[in-house]
Amino acid sequence: MIDNITSLIDDLSVKWDLWIGQYRAFFPTEEEDLQACMDLMEKAGGKNRQGDDYLPNFSSQIAACQDTRSGEIIAALCLADALQLSEDSCWKNTYQLELFDEDQLSTMAVFVDMIIEEEYQKTPAAAVLISHCFIEILKAGGQAILLSCEAERFPIFKRLGLRPIGLQQKSNNGIHIPMICFPDEDYFATIHSPVISLLRGLDFMTYKGFQDWYQDLVDHNQDLRIGSTYFPDSEEQFTGHKSITEGLSPAGKKAFLKNAIVITYNEEEVLLMENDGGKTFGFVRQGLLKVMINGKTIVLLGEGDIFGEIAFILESNRSAQVVAASPNTEVVQFSESAVNNLESEADRTAIWRNLARVMAQKLILTNKLLD
Repeated sequence: MIDNITSLIDDLSVKWDLWIGQYRAFFPTEEEDLQACMDLMEKAGGKNRQGDDYLPNFSSQIAACQDTRSGEIIAALCLADALQLSEDSCWKNTYQLELFDEDQLSTMAVFVDMIIEEEYQKTPAAAVLISHCFIEILKAGGQAILLSCEAERFPIFKRLGLRPIGLQQKSNNGIHIPMICFPDEDYFATIHSPVISLLRGLDFMTYKGFQDWYQDLVDHNQDLRIGSTYFPDSEEQFTGHKSITEGLSPAGKKAFLKNAIVITYNEEEVLLMENDGGKTFGFVRQGLLKVMINGKTIVLLGEGDIFGEIAFILESNRSAQVVAASPNTEVVQFSESAVNNLESEADRTAIWRNLARVMAQKLILTNKLLD
């Protein structure tokens, strides 16, 4: 049993809000706002989101995100102490808390539930809410946050700077991926995470313990390596093909996308075989892919990540196998003719330039993770 532990969650300040654009993140204290959060969670359904049995005997705090144009609460988040949750086998398994020692757990908060109104799923609301809670955890003396997300939300959290600590946790609610976020200046800068702008003046060396811990985890679990999707300028404008089609003329983009093939794969279906010819490339539109070499996963790809571009550019055989890692995984693939049939030489050049940039970004990120 854990006795006389100072709760990290109890030390949170509830006095400060984070305003970014039309969104305000805050810890509600008024009964009306708290009830709005509970109503949102109840509407979303799921495990223990209402009633007296929710997180019994655990310190918890509700955070909210408000659309300031309408005044409505459109997202809610429940935070709890990792150390306290580690006493419960269910929570411990969900967030893989056995990976951490007691000292680490005492500096970590868990985002137990995050509910976002459906119409706000592709807006910056999630980024604002998570960023606010992350900053407040750091202010209270914490060092890291944990959450467990569904496959469809993995790309959102990845672009913010969270990284997986496990893969494909299967439950009655489908696939869940436990993820962690801690201050890592080089990594945040590499992926262009919006969180880094909120961490000015932070001594990142304070968090070197977690940085070294995660590097060691990845070294021993290569299936935790992730793709290099950068955070977009606007989630509302994010489309998976942006990395490929940036700089194309309107006519060129229309013609290029018209030649795309959209394919849906079931979990464990093979998209690309190792040593096959590299005549196609594509991006993930929905779900997850795993890139495998000799039967081992080396990279996990989510929405917006590009695959197959190396063999395509080098006109070589595939160096890895690409396999669907979630049900109903949807990918968009392009053949060589989709590029060659573009009428404008400038458009063709833009495609090759974009693919080269994607390769360079992946190399930069890989080097950062290996340093």
